[in-house]
Amino acid sequence: MINIQQAKMETLSSTDINRLYEILIHAYAETEQSVWGENYIRIPKDEFISLISRGEVFYAELNGNVVGSIYVYRKDESTFSFGLLSADFSLKGKGIGKALVDYAEAHAFDQGAKYMDLEILRPIAEEVPFKGVLKQWYTKLGYVYTLSGTFVELKPDKAFKAKGLIQPCTFDCYQKVLA
Repeated sequence: MINIQQAKMETLSSTDINRLYEILIHAYAETEQSVWGENYIRIPKDEFISLISRGEVFYAELNGNVVGSIYVYRKDESTFSFGLLSADFSLKGKGIGKALVDYAEAHAFDQGAKYMDLEILRPIAEEVPFKGVLKQWYTKLGYVYTLSGTFVELKPDKAFKAKGLIQPCTFDCYQKVLA
């Protein structure tokens, strides 16, 4: 059974934190090559640890082993969002990603949120099969497409990151009503 809990610096071992980080980095290096190129590092380790310290990371355990994580944060009074969703690729199909998203949604709802947002960054000129799989998966989970936009349009404070893209990309934004 998959167990989800809040990541806490005082209860996770350094081995577990390193494993969570390795799973995250591997997942994004594999799935974001068409966007950022090879050897992509999604987030520096110190920033990941900072998110854990702020109580915004939840992780999955299976048979006592850490197998994935998700970053969950409040956007505004009624809306939460998540990112950095990652699961051990060797355990694909075990429901780790879904368990993490379900937990994130329940957590947001418990905190008074009415909506959960997410974004998929995808190349504009190229169909990337994995991005299509994500779109279908999130739609199946009840997420509805709301809009698309560039870094500059949607994240002006992070527009500098767009310089690292290897081709023009857009964010496809989705939202789910929490119940």
